[in-house]
Amino acid sequence: MAVGYNWAGNTIIRDTVIWGKRAVIGYQNIYIPTDIRAWLLSQNSEVIKRSLEEIGLPSAKGPGTFDLRAWRIWDHVARSVEYMPDKKSCGMEDFWLFPEETIMLRKGDCEDSSFLLATLLLASGISQHCVRVVLGRVISPEGPFGHAWVVYMNEEGVWCILESTLDAAPARLVPADPFSRPGNNYQYEPRFCLNDAHLWSMSHDRTPIADYLKARGQMPEKKMAEKFQKAYSI
Repeated sequence: MAVGYNWAGNTIIRDTVIWGKRAVIGYQNIYIPTDIRAWLLSQNSEVIKRSLEEIGLPSAKGPGTFDLRAWRIWDHVARSVEYMPDKKSCGMEDFWLFPEETIMLRKGDCEDSSFLLATLLLASGISQHCVRVVLGRVISPEGPFGHAWVVYMNEEGVWCILESTLDAAPARLVPADPFSRPGNNYQYEPRFCLNDAHLWSMSHDRTPIADYLKARGQMPEKKMAEKFQKAYSI
């Protein structure tokens, strides 16, 4: 039985402040409450603009050029950011980097690379209506794990999944719906999505996002992540 999600989001969540994802520098146990949308507000950053210049995007705006733009940005992030769990990279359980930090470090976990990918898409001129970062989990043969990924509405109006933890993007954009169907080797289960303007719930569960993030778990160590990457197919 197919499961269909509204990848644009269902219900707007008004409380967008989360805890425990940013610590005061030098104090790992003192956290800064942060609006989750802040991770997608760097479109005008000079660091982001320079990163876009390195990618080499089409300057024309004819049919197909926005999909090409999205694919090139996706491939660039997949190739340039090494997947690394927070525990290994910074010694903390779940620390979210801002896009500029991920660019400079060239490493990060699924949230870090997803926030960077979405920010670059928005900065390239793609409408905020066509970009979401999704927070949820993946059901895998090894068990469920918390995950984040990007979805993009292509020029035909189809939401496509852009998995930022891959080593390289597939040859084409692929629809998101097939990855959410039961029976998939790695089944995506979205719970929340956001862009730079809003945070939405994607389920009927009214658990606050801060509580959900504490309970959902994290993407496993790199060995498991590499297995996940190999299983990602179209």
